[in-house]
Order: sequence, then structure tokens, then C-alpha cells
Amino acid sequence: MAFAGGRAQADYMARVRGIPPEQCLVVPIDVGKHSAVSLVADHEGRVVHDPITFPMTARGTRTLVSAAGAAERATTAGSVRFGIEAAGHYHRVLASTLHASGLDVVELNPAAVKLARSQLGQARVKTDVRDCLAMVELLVRGQGWPLHRHDDQVALQAMWVAQRRRKLDAVQALTNQVHALADLAFPAIAATFKTGFDSPTLRMLLSTITGPDELAAMDVEQLVAHAATHGRRMLRPKARQVVAAAQDALRLPDGQQSTAQCLLAREIAALEQLRNEIRYCDEQLAAILPSTPAGVLASVPGIGVATASYYGAALGDPWRFTNADAAYRYSGLSPSSYDSAGRHHAKTQISRQGAVELRRAMITLGTSMALSHPDFVAYRRRLLAAGKKPMVVAVALGHRSHRLAFAMMRSQIPYDDQRWTAAVAKGRSVKATEATATT
Repeated sequence: MAFAGGRAQADYMARVRGIPPEQCLVVPIDVGKHSAVSLVADHEGRVVHDPITFPMTARGTRTLVSAAGAAERATTAGSVRFGIEAAGHYHRVLASTLHASGLDVVELNPAAVKLARSQLGQARVKTDVRDCLAMVELLVRGQGWPLHRHDDQVALQAMWVAQRRRKLDAVQALTNQVHALADLAFPAIAATFKTGFDSPTLRMLLSTITGPDELAAMDVEQLVAHAATHGRRMLRPKARQVVAAAQDALRLPDGQQSTAQCLLAREIAALEQLRNEIRYCDEQLAAILPSTPAGVLASVPGIGVATASYYGAALGDPWRFTNADAAYRYSGLSPSSYDSAGRHHAKTQISRQGAVELRRAMITLGTSMALSHPDFVAYRRRLLAAGKKPMVVAVALGHRSHRLAFAMMRSQIPYDDQRWTAAVAKGRSVKATEATATT
């Protein structure tokens, strides 16, 4: 039997089938940074335990569990489900603690909670208790995702992925600042390096030389020797190009020049530290990856440790989804549609109603494979040749790579090129048959 809410709803409804509604309890939890609000209701929507506010501590958690237990005994309940709104990272420790205690815990999407509040006629009335009442509606319908993806090694993988993403964001912001300072302290020098600040030699020069005057005073051999002293190999044509740029560069007044160079050197040092942190994250992810469901993805051409880890951490337990299409819809990459009274909206866009992390991971997965996997390279070229927009191409690549990665994580069978080629050929054959039947 199919359920509108998919497998998660089907599993819950199967578990509570036959239990009277007044004996099926739900415990919605609206979390904050330091405290949370909860209540207990049954499947008829009746509040059987008044709202309580408790601190986000071990003692506060015991207060919550005690209140739920009292309601369970009072109603001789046959089922008690805790639902916690996935509010950033605030809910994670509480949800994990409840789950580790053997309680039935699910996560609720904040967007779904907001929509449920609107359906109750309270879209503009937001309080913690109102949010809990909206969550009751979701929980009674069997909404919410079990906490599979935060278990064991996958939880560690998700933590290191989040750390790596934060450091990458910091690198991007700091790199913009370094660019601005370099334009003051060393005008035109960065332009001599095609890779810009990705070049370790450029970063070394900007942090070890006091300014254009010192650089312009060097000859080619001196600059090559300076680079070697700091662990970098610079070819003489490049050294000649850098010296020429320094000799023709504009200069700030002396006081401003020294300050700009001092700030630049400090920012480059901070940038190097962030890059070291990212390398450390990569080392940790490489050690964890083989013990997670996503470890098998490393056998696919074009998928490295970071890409596989991002996708694996975002997807979590692949068995919590009925199939690849369900996971794709969960990501928010599935197309939105508007059909009413025989009218169809011609413009199609992705829904964006889903897990942002999984959506980004799928796009990254497809982009990575399109760089080195021959079949994905050809697929990308065909889409571009057909006039598809770059974002449409990226979504299509993400969808295709997701189907492959999802199947591999479910089967735990390493990538086999012949098997993939046969699957692609079979898919094309089916499409050709459908097209012939249509015509």
C-alpha cells in the first residue's frame, strides 16, 4: 500500500495500526539555544500534558522524559513518538540523547512546521507553543525522518564535512580580503600568476618581501634563490616576469605601504592556517570514508574523498529512502509543477523545498564526474550542444550521478565500467521503445 508521505509514514502507520488514537502519543519539541518547549498530545489532537519549558541540559532532558512517561502511564499508551524540529545544530545533541535512550525520535523540517502552522490559521502567530501544536499535526500524520544519518561513523563523517565546509567558507572570505590588501601592497604582482592566490609561490612572495621596491631591486638569480630559501622552485622566465612587474608597479606612501604589507603578511599566514585545517579535514575524512556507506563511491572515476564524503554525509542511511527518486525529491532538486483545471505552467524550476546539504552534494557529485568520467563528459557536451543552460546541465548531471551513487551505496558493489555501460545502453533502449510507441 502506497502512502502520501512515503516509506517513513508507512512504517509509522504500520506500527500504530490497531492502537486506539487516544493511546498513540506524540511529543513535539521546539528547541532553542539554551532551552526548549514541549508538550504531549494524542492522535486525536488532544493535549494530554501541558506545555513545559526545560533547559537544554541533562537535567532538563530528564524532565522532558519524565513528563512523557507520566502521560504514557496515564493513558496506558501503546506508542510514544518524539518529534524535534531540525533547527540548525541546536537540536542535534538533544535528539541524539533521546535516541540513545531507546526512544522513538524523528526530525521535522522547519519549512513543514511553518506550513502546518499556516494550515492551522496561525501563519502570523509564532510562539514556541504554536510551533509545538503545528508539529503535533505533522507527527500524527506520520511525518518526520528517523535519526539514521547521525549514527556511528556517518555522524563523524557529517561533523568533519561540516568543519571542512566552514573552513572553505572562511578561506573564500579571507581570500577576498587578501586580494584587496595585495592590490595596495603589491599592485600588479598577482596578475603575473595565472592561478592567482592558489599559487603557493605567490603567497610566499607576498608574505616574505616588504614591497615592490625590494622586489624590483632583485635580479632574476636573487629572486630564484629567495624562492628556494623559502621552499619554492621558481623558473627564471617567471622570475624575470615578476621582477619586471615590480619595477613598473605603483607605490603607496611609505607609511601606508608598510602597514599594508604588515596586514597582508598576517592575513596570508591566517589563510595558510585555514588551508592546513582543510588538509587535516581531508585526512580525517579519508580515514573515516571506508567505514561508511559512501566508501564504495571512491571506486568511481572522478569521485574523490571530499566529494564522496559530502554526498555520504548528506544522504546518510540510503535505506531510509524508498528509492533514488525519493532521495532526489528530498533534496529539493526535483522540478516543481503547477497544474490546475487543465492549465499547465510552462516554466519548470527545481522546487528547492528540501535538504540544502544534499542538494549541493548532488550538484558537486555530478560536476566532479563530468570532469573525468568519459560517459559524464560526453553527456555534459550533449546537453550543452542541445542549448541547455549551465544550471540545467548541472542539475541533470547531479540527477544522473545521484542515481549511480545511490544504487552503489545500497548494494555496496564497487563501480564496474562494463556494468554502467550496459545500464546506460538499457536505459536508452527503453527510451527509444517508449518514443516509438508514442509516435
